[in-house]
Amino acid sequence: MSSHHIVRENQEPALLIEDLFLIGEEDLGQLLEWSPTIVIENNMVDPLDARGYKFDIVFAQTQANQTQENLKVIPYTDNFLNSAIEYLVEHQYKAVNVVTDQISLARYQRYLDLINVVLLAQGMRYYFVTTGFTKWKAGGEQLKIDSQGEEITTEGLRKIGENLYETEEDGLFTLGFSKSKYILIGETIS
Repeated sequence: MSSHHIVRENQEPALLIEDLFLIGEEDLGQLLEWSPTIVIENNMVDPLDARGYKFDIVFAQTQANQTQENLKVIPYTDNFLNSAIEYLVEHQYKAVNVVTDQISLARYQRYLDLINVVLLAQGMRYYFVTTGFTKWKAGGEQLKIDSQGEEITTEGLRKIGENLYETEEDGLFTLGFSKSKYILIGETIS
């Protein structure tokens, strides 16, 4: 018996690749299993094409090399990341996974109420959370929490370094804070 998934357009997170070399082949393969809309800048066309990956949308400041069928090329003048996320928001995408080394709240803050943003780099997954965030983790797992100087309260975590926390035991942990709307959490991709 086979299982079939019906995926509505824009239901799965889009995959925005700023730097292909920040993610391992296995992690990339897992992201591609659900056939996300793949969004890249023109400089990623050749590396992705050489690996046999299909992509859907290319943002280009100059003429793009259209090596694949059904490729949408979108001209932009300012900033690839901003242009790409604005395009996804405009086209009703609910979420985007971004392969990038630009890990900061400030860079994504203006989009967080409009689209769920997850950042992926060097074996880590980063996501933005609001106060009261709760998640189950195994005991002894480490988390990076970039609170931007915000005083945070935690349950189920102990601080082990600068912006570094560890789960006390198997179970839920909770984060609380009051000044910022979002803080950034990083965890190892397992």
